[in-house]
Amino acid sequence: MVKKFTVLSLLLILAGTAAHAFRPYAKSAEPRASWMTVSSLKTGRQYYMEVAEDGTAITRTETKNTIAVKRGKIPPQLAKDFLREIENSEIIGAHSYTENKLVFYKGELLNISAHINGELKRIDAPLNDFGEAFSHAFDEVKKAAAKMPGENKLKGFLISETLSGTALKEFQIKAAKDGMVKIIETYDFQEITPLLSAIKQPHRLIPLENSAQVSEIQDFVSRHQLYGFGKIFYLPSTRGIFKCQILNAAK
Repeated sequence: MVKKFTVLSLLLILAGTAAHAFRPYAKSAEPRASWMTVSSLKTGRQYYMEVAEDGTAITRTETKNTIAVKRGKIPPQLAKDFLREIENSEIIGAHSYTENKLVFYKGELLNISAHINGELKRIDAPLNDFGEAFSHAFDEVKKAAAKMPGENKLKGFLISETLSGTALKEFQIKAAKDGMVKIIETYDFQEITPLLSAIKQPHRLIPLENSAQVSEIQDFVSRHQLYGFGKIFYLPSTRGIFKCQILNAAK
């Protein structure tokens, strides 16, 4: 009984970091950026795009049968205009959109992450609720990104999300059944650049440039005996409990 209480208590403490706003590790020289996924609730089609203020961009479009990735640069002014619209968005700024508003919604859903007032915030809301100015800036960036060259050298992407709600409870039950959860300290994976980046920036697709990076992550998972299956693994860290996944860059 003592062991189970210890596990659940520890996981509940870590769950406190599972909110939608994340404090960044530290300010860095990286340009401002935002990353987002547009999901069609009708067709199941997913479109991922990230844009940095210097114009660096990447997109990943997934359908039932194909995955297409583009990477390159768009005009920096378009990127800056779009980031400004993101920062001025009342939905993202207020961060008060509730899931019950999406129950009967069947259109396109935008899941977007951006730094607002020093915090990394994420919001899920219908794309058409973001306003005309935002939609125009989004369309301009999307059209420019579509002109970028196709990317066929990447080995994949690493993405993470902080567990919360039902997913967190399920993990807690599993952890309590299997025994004490070993918390992985940041210094244990700080040299695994893609993994550290994924934990610092949940929901962002972190490029895996070569097979060595994929193997390094797989070796880390095996070495620390992290719970998972296939290309999915769970990382209990001092910043929370993360579900991580290696995504294909092509299909």
